[in-house]
Amino acid sequence: MDTPQPYSSQRRHHGKMILMPFIIIVLVFLSAYLVSLTRNSWKEYNYVGKSPEFKDRISIEGTGKVSAASDIATVNIGLISEKSNVADAQNENSEIMNRIINELKTTYSIEDKDIQTNNYQIYPRYKYDLGVSSIIGYTVSQTVNIKVRDFTKIGEIIAMAGSSGSNSVSGPYFSIDDLDQYKTEAREKAIIEAREKAKILAKDLGISLGPIVNFSESEPYLYPIYDQSMNYSRADGIGGGKVAPDIQAGSDEISVTVYLSYEIW
Repeated sequence: MDTPQPYSSQRRHHGKMILMPFIIIVLVFLSAYLVSLTRNSWKEYNYVGKSPEFKDRISIEGTGKVSAASDIATVNIGLISEKSNVADAQNENSEIMNRIINELKTTYSIEDKDIQTNNYQIYPRYKYDLGVSSIIGYTVSQTVNIKVRDFTKIGEIIAMAGSSGSNSVSGPYFSIDDLDQYKTEAREKAIIEAREKAKILAKDLGISLGPIVNFSESEPYLYPIYDQSMNYSRADGIGGGKVAPDIQAGSDEISVTVYLSYEIW
């Protein structure tokens, strides 16, 4: 004869029987959720970074050019001073260069924004004797870049620099101060050329052009005109020459190349 179980044991057993279906349902839903997460993760892994479906394309380039007169001339004026000690070399260099800069401002109306010191160096000079080196003096070198906007003054400035003691003058180097307006015009011409080339090519190939799907352009290229690349550090151009050189600015050409990519049908 079976022994009756206590009432508390019966309650626990009955509670377990009720909880079991609930636990099973929760586990089923949890498993389904985990499976869904795994599938979504796999889809993301499978597609993230993948290129979109490739479509047929053609790429065309066009170049636009615009001519413009130079409006800036850069002249490099420098001085190399050699003395037995640093102080003397610096004093001579500063005295001459300061005099030239003052002359540029007062006589030729060159503004401060157009005068820039781009190099100042002090270095020793050595003497070598039987493999042993010794310092015999010092060199101070200074170079100033001058932007000249009135081209009628260029020759006079170069002559003044030489007669004032500069022993290193180079230039002028002609350029355009503001390229944006010419770059825009050159780009427009380049786009027109590229579109016309694309139409002709599409007609020859028997295809239809879709939308433009990519565009890029090169940096504007400037073809400056240099005046004989004269370097006035030579003996015949420095040292008080009174005849100013005749400077011809000429013109510049701004070139922009664009690249268009079309879908084709």
